[in-house]
Amino acid sequence: MYLLDDQNRIVDAECGLDVFEGSPCVVVESSGGANPARGVKRRNPDYNKLLSLIFTRLALSGIEITRVILDSNKVSDIPIEDRVANLDRPYPVDLTSTDIEDFRKMLQREIALMHRDPSATKGGNAQKRIRICLSKPISADQLLTQSGSAVSPDKIPAHAPGINETEKEYLSTARVGQGQFRQELLKAYGGTCPVTGIANAELLVASHIKPWKACTNSERLDPQNGILLSALVDRLFDRGLISFSDDGRIVVSPTLSHEDSKRCGVDRALVIKLFERSKRYMEYHRAIEFKST
Repeated sequence: MYLLDDQNRIVDAECGLDVFEGSPCVVVESSGGANPARGVKRRNPDYNKLLSLIFTRLALSGIEITRVILDSNKVSDIPIEDRVANLDRPYPVDLTSTDIEDFRKMLQREIALMHRDPSATKGGNAQKRIRICLSKPISADQLLTQSGSAVSPDKIPAHAPGINETEKEYLSTARVGQGQFRQELLKAYGGTCPVTGIANAELLVASHIKPWKACTNSERLDPQNGILLSALVDRLFDRGLISFSDDGRIVVSPTLSHEDSKRCGVDRALVIKLFERSKRYMEYHRAIEFKST
């Protein structure tokens, strides 16, 4: 996802919402990677601005930072406890009483030094991929704009640097569950809703498991972040009234009455088979989108 700054301009650095060890988090993608000789532009050039906006909007939402974890591929085999940034203050960090710019700079100095090659002669990269764990969830709308008010899907910033024209077209159609995204889900699920068995294509919806607003562009392009559902089941899923366990069993929200649950046929739901990456997206849906209380 790409945020809008306080002047409603796109911030050219990507982030996404996720869950980690049961905790909600914001994942900030790394910056750098420029190679002028090969005509390669720098990834996520507004990294610093993005971090400042995230911290400001966390403060406005009264959300504390419980951990900041280095999340780059190069350190993925290192234990989590050895990838937690050691700050100049204890966790959780209350951003409402914090100078945001001072905090950002301090954090980036720490990140730059983490797991740096001992033989390196230059300063470390302060703009690595990080995972900012939170005391409670923040919605995509709260992050996207200064106002934090609901943003309709067609108003979400369409920004896709670094991907080709084919991928851009895929993104454009996938947002509304059409095009190649829909075709791949129809193929993956045999043209049938795995919950109800309905096979009439006019009654089937190609839906994202992890909502479009919360995704990075790569997650939006991933067909395993999709599920093919009949229209009513899709509505229940989209509203967080149902979700699915990793073994494919339906989970029903206590906010859906027993009577309405039966009317919707939830008690007759089939056990579905989730693809491996789909389980990660479904974990997010259960933790953030599902109405558990």
